[in-house]
Amino acid sequence: MSYQHMARKALEYDLEEIRLLSMAVVSAPPAVAQQLLGVIMEEVKTAHFWNTLLACCCDRMPYYPDPGYQPPGDCYPYQEGSDQTKEEGSK
Repeated sequence: MSYQHMARKALEYDLEEIRLLSMAVVSAPPAVAQQLLGVIMEEVKTAHFWNTLLACCCDRMPYYPDPGYQPPGDCYPYQEGSDQTKEEGSK
């Protein structure tokens, strides 16, 4: 597994975590929501790092295998077999 692929997976994990935390903020009490927003800010910083790394080091390698390829809507990084789903979808 290349480091580009690992960096992409790390970015996907961070983005998924941000999505899940933001869903939790909506239903949380105000004090808990403030704490979750702090966690989200840290995750955004981490996602920004991975995105910058990919932009600087992997500029010649597209994020998705083909220019028109988009991952399936029901595929999330924490889902078991998500690598297999993406590999099958790119063929």
